Amino acid sequence: MTIPKKHTIASIIVLYVVLFSFSVYAKPKAGFGIIRGYSSDENYLATLIRGHCVNIATSLGIFDIINPDNLLQQLQRLPCNEEQCILQFASQADLQIIVMGTVERSAQGYVVAINAYGLGMPYYGKQFCSYNTKVAVNILDKADREASYIAEEIASQFIAKLCEQYTVPLTVKNNTVTGDYVISGTYTFYTLQTVYDNYTVLVRGGRVDVFNNTVATTVPDDSIILINFKKEADSIKNFYYGRKKEIVFKKSQVEDSCILMAFTVPASASMPLVVPLFGYYTSEDYGGLLLWAGNVVPYIGLEIWGFVNRPSELKKHHNDISRNQMASYYFAWYMLLACGMPSFVDAFSHQYLQQARLYQGQVPTMGSSTTEIYLALIGAGSGMFYKGNRLWGYVYFHLTNICVYGLLYNYAKPQSWDEQNKSYTTGSSHAKAMYAFAGLLSLIKIVEIVHTVSVPYALSVTSEMSSIDVSPDFRINPYEKVIGISCAMHF
Repeated sequence: MTIPKKHTIASIIVLYVVLFSFSVYAKPKAGFGIIRGYSSDENYLATLIRGHCVNIATSLGIFDIINPDNLLQQLQRLPCNEEQCILQFASQADLQIIVMGTVERSAQGYVVAINAYGLGMPYYGKQFCSYNTKVAVNILDKADREASYIAEEIASQFIAKLCEQYTVPLTVKNNTVTGDYVISGTYTFYTLQTVYDNYTVLVRGGRVDVFNNTVATTVPDDSIILINFKKEADSIKNFYYGRKKEIVFKKSQVEDSCILMAFTVPASASMPLVVPLFGYYTSEDYGGLLLWAGNVVPYIGLEIWGFVNRPSELKKHHNDISRNQMASYYFAWYMLLACGMPSFVDAFSHQYLQQARLYQGQVPTMGSSTTEIYLALIGAGSGMFYKGNRLWGYVYFHLTNICVYGLLYNYAKPQSWDEQNKSYTTGSSHAKAMYAFAGLLSLIKIVEIVHTVSVPYALSVTSEMSSIDVSPDFRINPYEKVIGISCAMHF
C-alpha cells in the first residue's frame, strides 16, 4: 500500500507536536524508548522489557507515557548517541523522565542495566534510579510465553525501584496543592531560591499537614511539596510476587503437608547418603554441596561418635560414662530422627525453586503455609530452606543445634562405675541450665516461625548487582573433574 506524501508530512508534524510540546503537564512525561541490545537475542529481550515497562507504567496512571516506538525513531535520527546528547533532546522534548538501558550477553545469561534520569526540578538531568541485574537464562531457549514472563518480571522490578526513588514537585498556591494528584498526610515544604542564570534550588522549610490538597498551616505561595510513589512500588512488588506464585506453584493441598510430615523421619535418617548424591550432585548444585559439607558434616561426625560410644557399649567394659558422652548419644538420636530434615529440604526445594524462577512449569509441594510452619517448628532452619533462604536457614540450623545440645548436656546424668559395689552410680542433671537452654530454644523457635512466615520465597529470576559484587562461583570442570572456586568483582 502506498502512503500519500501529504499524510507522511502530517504524521511528522503531529509527532513533532507530541514530542516537543512545552505545555505544563500535571503528570510527569516519561520516555521508555532507549532500552536496547546489540545482537538479535539481546534486542529481543530488550524489546520485551521496554514493552512491559510501558504497560506497567501506564497501568499505574501516574505517568504520561510517550509512545516508545515513536520516541525511538526520533532518537535514532539524532546526530549523536551519547548520554548528554540524549538528555538534551529529552529536555527539549519537555520530558520529566528519560529511561536508558542496555541488555548485554554474559557467560551465564544476560546483564540488564537500566537507568532513569530526571529532567527539570529537582533533578535537572541527574540520574535518580539505577537498576543493574543478572539473568541466568538463554532467552532464545524459552518459549514466547516464558520469555515474556521473564521480561515482565525484570520490568516490574525496575518500575518498582523507579517509583520508590522518584519524586514529583507540586506547587502550593493559596494554601492549596495544585495538580491532578490528591494528597493527604504530613509533608516537608520547600521554597525556590534562584542561584544563577535562572538555576533554582530547593530550600527546606518546615513540616505541614495536608488533607485533600489543603494545607493546614499558611505557607508562601509557589512553595513546593515533593511526593513519592512508594505505595505504588509496594503494590507492584506484591502483585507480581503473588501472580508468580500462582503461575509456578501448584495449588497446595493438605495431603501434601501430611505426606511431608510422615516422611520426616525417613528423610532425616537417609540424609547423609541421599542429600549429597541425589540432591546436590544430581542437580549440579555444587555451591549447596560445599555449604552442606562445611555446615552439616561436622554434626554427622558427632552423630556417628555418639552412636559408636553409646552407653550400652561403654557399660560392657565397665567404663565411666561422662555427661558429654550421654549428651552425644542423645544428640545422635536427634540428628537421626529430625535434624537431617533441614538438609533434605534445602537440597530438593532448591531444585524446585530453580524451576519456578525460570517459569519451567508448576512445581509441587511448594507454597504451603502449613508446610512452612511445620518445617520451621520441627527442623532447624527447614522453613527457611523451604523458602530458598540458605543464609538464614544455616543461622537457625546452628542456633537450634547449639541449644539442643546444651539442653541435652545439662539433662544428661553421668554414670560412674563403682568397682567395690560392681554397679553404676548415677549423677544428677543441671536443672537451672537445662531450663535456661529450654527457654532459649523455645524463643528461637518462636522467632524462626514468625520469620519464616514473613519472608517471601526466593522466586526472582534476577539477581541484582551492587556497585561492587564479590560472589563465589562453585563449579566442576567437566574434563578434569576438579572443583574450583572463582570470585568476581563487578564495577
